[in-house]
Amino acid sequence: MRVLSFAAVGFHGREWWTRPASAALALATLSVPAPAQPSAPFLDLAPDFASSIAAAVGPNAAAFVAFPPEQQRLQAEVVRLLAARGIRSVEGGDAARVSAECSTNLRERVCAAEIRRGDDRRVVITTRARDRAQDGGEEPIVAIELRPLYAQRRAMLDVAEAGDRLLVLAPESVSLVANDAAGARSIASRPIETSRVWPRDVRGRLRVAGASFEAFLPGVTCRGTVAPFALACADESEPWPLGLANSGIAPSRNAFATPDGFTFYEAAALGGGQWLAVGEHGALTLVDARGRSAAPADAADHVAGFPDSCAGDAPYVVADARAGEPNADALRLFRVVGARLVALPSSSTLPGTLTALWSAPAGGAATAIVHDVNAGRYEAFHVSLSCAR
Repeated sequence: MRVLSFAAVGFHGREWWTRPASAALALATLSVPAPAQPSAPFLDLAPDFASSIAAAVGPNAAAFVAFPPEQQRLQAEVVRLLAARGIRSVEGGDAARVSAECSTNLRERVCAAEIRRGDDRRVVITTRARDRAQDGGEEPIVAIELRPLYAQRRAMLDVAEAGDRLLVLAPESVSLVANDAAGARSIASRPIETSRVWPRDVRGRLRVAGASFEAFLPGVTCRGTVAPFALACADESEPWPLGLANSGIAPSRNAFATPDGFTFYEAAALGGGQWLAVGEHGALTLVDARGRSAAPADAADHVAGFPDSCAGDAPYVVADARAGEPNADALRLFRVVGARLVALPSSSTLPGTLTALWSAPAGGAATAIVHDVNAGRYEAFHVSLSCAR
């Protein structure tokens, strides 16, 4: 399955370090490493780091310690601590060569050293969880990632993973899709039996719970099981699984309403009981316990929330916009700071018109449904954010 990565702020991947100690650090942390950083943020790691190096070098030994040029203050501190532990600092001879470096990943501050003496090689690593108060306002580099899930000629309203299968909701049916060596293909389908007449822009949503699932449509709720694959529908309205309180979509309508009468089309969780909703006429509206207020940003028809992504102090949201190409939309990335939406530069063009953008219940991903008019098909994408510092 191919993965399309679109940079939201110019992110196209990170290079692995070339120093041996840094390579060991990258493998140990299982994270994309950042370039070497100044010494000050790592001085508190020096005592434990020096103890680990001394234990690897051995008592009353000699060592030549080398850090990157920008970490000379840290090097001097480690050499001082090694001397206090009986390790002499010399160059040449039979001295152990210690190649060291400190940096950060998304979770930790890390110091790693490769220690060589003849053919013997050892690696020591000291880590400490990041203190966000000491990060100095360092901003993550964020990218929107799109992973294709499934495509078909018929209209598609939503898709959801059900174990190793996919459920695909269309206006007239729910299909079960397998993805194996033969490719993604529908292996079973059940009709949506209802007396309702769908509105012009019919919308639908899936919710999966173990081996069971529900399908929500305007004035219709369907319930089914994956194995055996079965479906039963009833002409009844229920709240849709959006997170924001709603009464579902009434027959012949395509919008939701909160208990206090606010009409909206999609909603993005921001955390802390706050939401960003697409109101009437595409107005982005901030919703919280104190009421509603207009969000100072361009209008949008679709929005999804990523409240806990990229270890940030402010949540991210993705909204749509018209792309420069005919019959194409784009995704834009924002940070929500207080009551403001701060647009991040760049956007990601979709291969068609965005017809739905559903946030995942946990808020870390979304599902985008795109209608490619030129190719004559609908395609579903898994939307997530990738982060680096």
